[in-house]
Amino acid sequence: MFVFIMIVNFLFLFLMVFMSVAFFTLMERKVLGYIQLRKGPNKFFIKGIFQPMGDGLKLFFKEVNYPSNMNFFIFMISPLLGLLISIFFWFVYPYIGMNYIMGFGLIYMFCCSSLMVYIFLMISWSSNSNYSVLGMIRFISQMISYEVSMMIIIMNLMFLINSFNLNDFYIYQINMKFFFFLFLIFILLLISFLAEMNRSPFDFSEGESELVSGFNIEFSSLSFIFIFMSEYMSIMFMGMLLCEMFFGLMLNKFYLNIFILMFMFLVIWLRGFLPRFRYDKLMYLIWKLILPLSLFLFMFNFSMKLFNLYH
Repeated sequence: MFVFIMIVNFLFLFLMVFMSVAFFTLMERKVLGYIQLRKGPNKFFIKGIFQPMGDGLKLFFKEVNYPSNMNFFIFMISPLLGLLISIFFWFVYPYIGMNYIMGFGLIYMFCCSSLMVYIFLMISWSSNSNYSVLGMIRFISQMISYEVSMMIIIMNLMFLINSFNLNDFYIYQINMKFFFFLFLIFILLLISFLAEMNRSPFDFSEGESELVSGFNIEFSSLSFIFIFMSEYMSIMFMGMLLCEMFFGLMLNKFYLNIFILMFMFLVIWLRGFLPRFRYDKLMYLIWKLILPLSLFLFMFNFSMKLFNLYH
């Protein structure tokens, strides 16, 4: 009975995540439309509420194009693997009734995040396109660079809670939220998440003027849907992670969802008004600023831990 309830919880969560991805795209198009002084999608039913369904059906029935010199097996399976790993991220989420808690959730999240690098490598290499390879080189170098600092920053927070369990952030933030006295770490982690997710102003793998669509240029129809969904599912997961680490809202599902929605709006808003960085400045930001600062904070917390100054 317990296993059956857990499976039902998993399926219900994944269904809700998939629906959230669909309406996240509608929210993004609407917000960007109003930022740019236009309406956005508003013809498909009331205020364009069914626009995600129309977009999904259109993409599903589009013709599938196969590059002439591609690696067929890897080309077909790599988008699906990317979607599966994005789904696996959500296993650290505490389900209905708290019947499933992952004790080493943060370590598990690090492993899944590292696997995404190989997925994008497979996606771009299998299509055998120069534009895909250029987008892949940009994206993977950016992803690996910011992943290092992201993990070091999260390890700083792990020192504070003495645990790898994501739910313990709730226990340590009942009276005081980490956001108010770790605001610098919050900003560093937010920047790392934006670069990790390839979102503006760090979306260099999709520079329209030189790379067209970047690493996924050769994908269409269902394969493109898988890549698209994995990206937006990762954005929502990073929002959930940020809200839990700095606000401790995991057990308060209503407030957690409100904060995730606010994070999604923040990501769209940043895309609407920030220009794209230069690539050399992006790398300067991580190797000359964020990484040394995160290492300094890590050594400070490690020293405090070593001398038993944390309980």
